[in-house]
Amino acid sequence: MKKIFFALCLSSVCFAAPVPKPLPSFEGNQKIVTQNTILTQVNGTTLSILDVRKKLDVAFHQSYPQLIDSTAARFQFYQNSWRHACLELIDHELMLADAEDREIKVTDGEVREELENRFGPNVMITLDKVGISYDEAWKLTRNEMIVQRMMWYFIHSKALQNVTPQDIRQEYRRYLKENPPYQEWTYRVVSIRANEPGQIDELAKNIHERLTKCSQTPEEMQAELKEMAEAYKGCSVAVSPEYTSNHLKLSEAHRSALSNLEEKQYGEPVTQFSRAENKTIARIFYLSQKKDFPPPPFEELSHKLKGELIQKAIAAESDRYIMKLRKHYGYDASHLQESLPDTLNPFSLR
Repeated sequence: MKKIFFALCLSSVCFAAPVPKPLPSFEGNQKIVTQNTILTQVNGTTLSILDVRKKLDVAFHQSYPQLIDSTAARFQFYQNSWRHACLELIDHELMLADAEDREIKVTDGEVREELENRFGPNVMITLDKVGISYDEAWKLTRNEMIVQRMMWYFIHSKALQNVTPQDIRQEYRRYLKENPPYQEWTYRVVSIRANEPGQIDELAKNIHERLTKCSQTPEEMQAELKEMAEAYKGCSVAVSPEYTSNHLKLSEAHRSALSNLEEKQYGEPVTQFSRAENKTIARIFYLSQKKDFPPPPFEELSHKLKGELIQKAIAAESDRYIMKLRKHYGYDASHLQESLPDTLNPFSLR
């Protein structure tokens, strides 16, 4: 259960951000400058851009410890992640208020152990590289551990209970409906063209008889087929490239012509008038290969489907829990657009 708990909570504490890509080179003495501003107030606690930066510093170390000395990578991480971190910080403050009311705590020993897990045995040296003090790291770690517990109690555990075996079976049926079994057909088309319908019927019949009597492919028979067509004035024959397609995505005409064929088999000539070419065309389909792609069995897919259902349930439970907290603590999120306008860019390089 403890492993499940930390796996489910990890994405909320160390949120996923795009891997920093190399930025254009700049002078080594440039630094990241923070334009501090008050963002919002949650249950009496004021949150600012500096609070967001501290959270980002810890998250950056957890996600990309190998880039801890790269100012460029850290700056890009800030740029990509600060808005998400701000919204997450607000939600976490509401959870911390709820935890305080419910008297849910963590011990100093637990916090100390987690600090060593995150920053290694030389905590002070690592924190100096991260750019935060020991007291700040202690507070951030303690708060995140409390948030993890609140999320387990009021989001993740409920989500796990809400996903039943019946739900997984139903999701499997939905998957089969959206991803039906299919066959992959590899085939060629012998196209016979003539100006006179009477000519094409006879030529198509002769070519079909010749093809079905031999054990060769249309490609191997091209030269002989062209000679047969040259005996008829105004007639021609062409062999298509080899096509491979999901049979469900084929046109109705091609699917109908190929559906009853076995591998290495020619179909009967199919004749139709082409308005585009103003000619009558007869087509003989040759099926080279037919592969079956059955749906994955339930046992193979159930674990993946269960995980997807749990993630959806977590998202739904999270929304319900946060809305409940906002209502309970009287937090109005409508002013966030003013605090976080699209033009706001609190970090810069100087």
